[in-house]
Amino acid sequence: MDNKNQKATRQRRTTVDTSSGSGAPRREEVQLEEDEHGSDAPLSEATFTRALQGLKQDICGTFDSKMDTLTLTLRSEILSVKAELKANVNSIQTLVETQGATIKDLEASATSCSDELTSLQASVCDLAEEVKQLQSKCEDLEGRSRRNNIRLIGLAEGLELPNTREFISQLLRDLLRLEEVPLLDRAHRSSREKPKEGAPPRPIIIRVHYFHVKEQILRRAGAAAPLLYQGRKIFIFPDFTSAVAKKRSQFVNAKRLLHSCPGIKFGLFYLAELRITLPDGAVHRFSDPKAATDFISKTLGVRAAD
Repeated sequence: MDNKNQKATRQRRTTVDTSSGSGAPRREEVQLEEDEHGSDAPLSEATFTRALQGLKQDICGTFDSKMDTLTLTLRSEILSVKAELKANVNSIQTLVETQGATIKDLEASATSCSDELTSLQASVCDLAEEVKQLQSKCEDLEGRSRRNNIRLIGLAEGLELPNTREFISQLLRDLLRLEEVPLLDRAHRSSREKPKEGAPPRPIIIRVHYFHVKEQILRRAGAAAPLLYQGRKIFIFPDFTSAVAKKRSQFVNAKRLLHSCPGIKFGLFYLAELRITLPDGAVHRFSDPKAATDFISKTLGVRAAD
């Protein structure tokens, strides 16, 4: 055959599969030179090297192109994220600065309020002490204004009319067997509403002109008790304020115990002070009713009935 005898160079094509950046296979054709011995002869080293170098260049070119594209894409995305983060950071920083200014204002306001509150607390304490002192003075003044006053309880409504002062003067003289008619500045019923028929009568408030006469009336009333007028009991008491009367009423139990102690002298003095004089002349003063009761129980051996 003529083809076998010709020493011409023939070529055969070898197909190589490569992959593009998108993942799709691409077929590359590499020209391999056939030597003069025919298609079944082994490739020469130089021919194989050239084929590998060409394949390498194709792969590297494709890889570089894809890497460049990917790099640009990533760089663009990074710049976009960076810009977004920067905008967010700026917004957060502005918000933090605003909140910081607000917090500083609140701290200043809280400090100012705290200082004012401290000042107000000090003022309130001073005012409370001053009010307490004023209340004590008012109570004392009201009590002093009533020093010459007595209360007559139990007289039926209307008996004192038309001239209450003269009627009460004569009544006191007759009930207490006084040497003369006491001089009264005024006498009147208490200002509360007139009671209905059958209800207890209102007390009569009497102001005696002389203090010693008032004391005499109270002593005679205590000694002559019970007092009777037209078959009804009459009571005469000092005219104390409600606060003083409440304090003095707390000593009722102590006085009841002292009444059963022979040789013991006692008295409840204004404002509300119980004075106990023992047979040996020792004087004990109590402004606390419980302390007075304890003293009577422990020292005098008298206990309240259960």
